Amino acid sequence: MPRGFFVGLTLDSLNSIFILAGFLLYMNPIAYMRAIARATPAVAGIILQFPFYGAIMGLVQHTSVTPGGPNLATVIASAIASLSTPFTWPAISWLLSGLINIFIPSGGGQWVATGEILSRVSATLGVPIGKTIISYAAGDMWTNLFTPFWAIPLLGITGVRARDIFGYCIAVMLLSMIPYGIGLTLIPY
Repeated sequence: MPRGFFVGLTLDSLNSIFILAGFLLYMNPIAYMRAIARATPAVAGIILQFPFYGAIMGLVQHTSVTPGGPNLATVIASAIASLSTPFTWPAISWLLSGLINIFIPSGGGQWVATGEILSRVSATLGVPIGKTIISYAAGDMWTNLFTPFWAIPLLGITGVRARDIFGYCIAVMLLSMIPYGIGLTLIPY
């Protein structure tokens, strides 16, 4: 069993130590980012992004609003649950996931940051967790039209520019709100 300094040493803390050491060695975030991109071109974005998603999750899970009070996830979940009903929750979950996907464009990273909140609201309202996960996934996919990272290989192959397809993606995203909203609200689980 580890003792002393090594008690808190986990894979997460090691990642944090290495990222912070890199920042300290480079003293310039842009130069550090470029060095990571040169060293690991295929996974540089993941190396830089996912520790921040984990930090968001840690803050949500381990920060309490008042000393000894409920954590931030519980407070946020309670606030959302007070505005929702079992009938409206799938559509609200879809919209929340879509909005968060714009800022955290990774299904896994997004779930790490918000999964506990969505699960708590689902349990509070008595909505099956499967229905919440379907709504979450639909919201994630829906706003992928706004941030079309999925199109990067297609654009590279065809030689089309992102700005040439962006208007079509936004139009489809806006038009799809109607079937998404109706389907998630009215179709039984």
